[in-house]
This record gives sequence, C-alpha cells and structure tokens, in this order.
Amino acid sequence: MLKNRFIIVSRVIGMLLILEASFMLLSVGVALYYGESAYQTLLLCAVITLATGLFLRIPFLNHNDIDIGRKEGFLIVALIWIIMSLFGALPYYIGGYLGTYTDAFFETMSGFTTTGSSVITDVELIPKSVLFWRALTHFIGGIGIVVIVLSFIPFIAGGGMSLFSAEVAGPTKDKLSPHITTTAKILVTIYVSLNVACIIALCCAGMKLFDATCFSFAALASGGFTTTNNSCYTLTPAMQYILIVAMIFSGTNFTLIYYAIKGKWRNIKKSEELKVYLAIIIIATLLICVFIYNSNVGLERTVRNALFQATSMLSSTGFVNTDYNYWAQPAIFVLFLLMLCEAMSGSTSGGVKIVRMIVLFKNAKRIIKQSIHANAYMPVRFEGEVVSDKTMNNIFTMFLLYFVSSIVALIIFAALGVNLYDSLGAIFSTIGNIGAGFGASGGFGGYASFPQGAKWVMSALMYVGRLELLTVFVLFMPSFWKN
Repeated sequence: MLKNRFIIVSRVIGMLLILEASFMLLSVGVALYYGESAYQTLLLCAVITLATGLFLRIPFLNHNDIDIGRKEGFLIVALIWIIMSLFGALPYYIGGYLGTYTDAFFETMSGFTTTGSSVITDVELIPKSVLFWRALTHFIGGIGIVVIVLSFIPFIAGGGMSLFSAEVAGPTKDKLSPHITTTAKILVTIYVSLNVACIIALCCAGMKLFDATCFSFAALASGGFTTTNNSCYTLTPAMQYILIVAMIFSGTNFTLIYYAIKGKWRNIKKSEELKVYLAIIIIATLLICVFIYNSNVGLERTVRNALFQATSMLSSTGFVNTDYNYWAQPAIFVLFLLMLCEAMSGSTSGGVKIVRMIVLFKNAKRIIKQSIHANAYMPVRFEGEVVSDKTMNNIFTMFLLYFVSSIVALIIFAALGVNLYDSLGAIFSTIGNIGAGFGASGGFGGYASFPQGAKWVMSALMYVGRLELLTVFVLFMPSFWKN
C-alpha cells in the first residue's frame, strides 16, 4: 500500500515538474525576444526542473493503473505547492535577483498562492523575462495547479475528484459537468478568456502589452504582483477601472460566470453569496468615501480610490493605488474587516470566503432563536438547501485552525522582534493570501525588511491559507498514515 502510494505521488509530482519546466521555457522565449541575458538562467532552471520531473516520472511509466484515493489526493495537493515553489524559486536565486533562497522561496510561494506579497525592493530593475515568470506563478496558482493538471494530464482523470476536493477545500465544490476533467477544462477556458479580455482592455487604455499581460495575470488570479514599484498608483483612471472590474470577476464564483455565459440567470439570481459579495463592495466603498473624503482630492478620485482598495482587499488581490496607511483610522479598519472576509467560494481569491461568514451568521441567528423555542427544529439553510452538520463542523474547524495558526505566528513574530501592528498586518495578509497589509507591509511597503525567520513563517501561512488549512493539517493526523 505504501509502495503504491509512493508510485502515485511520484508520477504526479514528476509530471507537474515537467509542466512547470514548460512554463519556465515560456519565460526563456520572453528573454530571447527582449534580448536579455537572463535566458541562460531561466533555461538552466527549466533543465533542472525538467530533469527532476523525468527522474520522478520515468521509473514508473510501466505502472499504467493510477488510482488516486482521498488520502493520496490530500498528500499530492499538499506536496505540489511546496515542491513547485522550491523549483520555482530557482530563477530568482540562481540569477542573483534575490540575495537569499529564503527571499526567493517567499517570492515564489507568494506567486503560486496568489498572495502578492513581495520582498523585491526595486521591481523595475528585474529583467522582463523574470517578471514574466513571476506573473506566470500568479497565472498558474490563480486557477489552481490541480485544475490545470486535470485539464492537460489524462492519466490522472480516474482520481481527479480526489485531487479536486483536496485543493478546493471550501464548503462548495460545484461541478459544471459529470466529468471532473470537463469541469476543469471549462474553468480553464473561462479563466484564460477573462485574462485575454483584460489584456485587450488594458492595451486599449494605453498600457503596453507586456505590462498588460502581467497586470492581467495578477488581477484575474487575485494576486498582486505588478511591474512597477508603486503598484497601480501611476496607472491612468481608465486602467484602474478596468482592474477594478477584473478584480470583481476574480472574486466571483466561476460557476456563476459559466451560468451567465449559458444564460442561466435563474441560477445567478438565487446566489446569496453573490448578493452579499456585491453588497459588501458597495457598502465598504461608501463608508471609506465618507471617512477619507477631501475636497482637494475631488469626488471622482475619492470614490475611485475607495472602490479600488475595497475591491482589492475583498478579492484578496492586494493591488494598491494609494498609500492607505495615511487614511483615517476608521477607513483602515474597514479594509481590515475586508481582509478577514474575502470573496466568494469557487473564485481565485483566498481567505475564509463569504459563504462561511453567511453560514456562521445564520447559525448564530438559529442559536438565538432556539434559546426562545428550545424544542423547535430550525435547520440552517443556504440558497434553499439545509447546511449539514458535517459542513458546519468543517467551517468551525477551519476558523479554529485559522485562529490558532495566527496566534502561533504572532508569538513567533514577537520572539523575532516584530512589533504588534506590523505582525498583525503581515499575518492576516499572508494567511488570507492578500499581499497588502498594514504598517511596514501596507500601502507601498513590502516585506523585505522582515527577519528571515518571519519570512519562512509567512511562507507557511500563505501555503496553509491557499489550501484553506484543512488539506494541510490533515497530514499531521496519525490516522492519515494508516492503511
């Protein structure tokens, strides 16, 4: 049993590394196009990644039957994000663009988890080809490594649902087709189409194609990496509005986008989560406008800044178009609340998701009512269906792990000498896969000044946050490793 599990994991990880090497080769093409010497580093990294993938894959080519069970699914998903980040960090480290492997790994994990936190102090000095690889990590991580795998690697199809369930760990896992591979292909098609539309729109607004591609990959992946040192501050209003729309789409359940394409408006109208998602954006924008309005800035810019930052925080994108560290404290508090909530399930955003918040509030309402009517049967319903006790327990467990992980990280940060305000901003930013934080990591700040140990802690938080904690923590249960 253990041998079979090793064979399955080795084959899948090997194929994933081969796929990662092919993405690195795209960056080699960009380097050659722009005449950059970075192509040598990228090519070397691609060869190392490819060779390792073949080493893991080739010995087990004769094992045609691959049956990925639930345990193997959890193990593979938990491993691929780490392994791909380990190899994805090579271009930064071997190329000398980041001084330590810690920084290189942090940057890569931030990319794949679409967190958008960065330790690069001057991104405009980095070659375009390396920035393109940086953007590609967002593109890959946004839709999900497993979703891409299910679309392009046929031998995994039999165990696809186990992988899909392990990576998409939220309370809803909508299948758009009876076949999980077809569902994956639909999701990838929607994702690519949105990126193409965003790139075209940004180019029409006057942005160069390279920059438009990188910004689009970040926006639709709910990432945050840009090609400028000041994020979106210097972009024109038209470009910022395009990115606002892109960020709203990135925080929307892709199933609803599919329904819209198919004209199934009834399915969209009954979505409680979508209504709450849009309501939060509107209410948060209005509140921030009230708190930050300044006649010298003007109404349009005030509304644009408020809408941009509210959408950026809620969708966990982390783009910044103004230094909100100088906003009034109530406005900053609104952004902090948005960090804790995040967008819809089934989207590219991180965080705890709005659906969990809705269910928790409904459960609280039920408990209050049952204190009056003790014998009444009052199930929690979401979008017309009863929420099972299993789902409710999973939500409670997720919040508990979220809280415990944050407390442990806070203690480590304190031991490393990071002040409380900076620690809270960095922790909630990374575990929520947001990127932008408060204090040292907020506004146009970055994470370069944090201690090396803190960067490894934040890398771990980005990792568990992207997999919504349960997929990772289940590996620490002794029963997981028993046959």
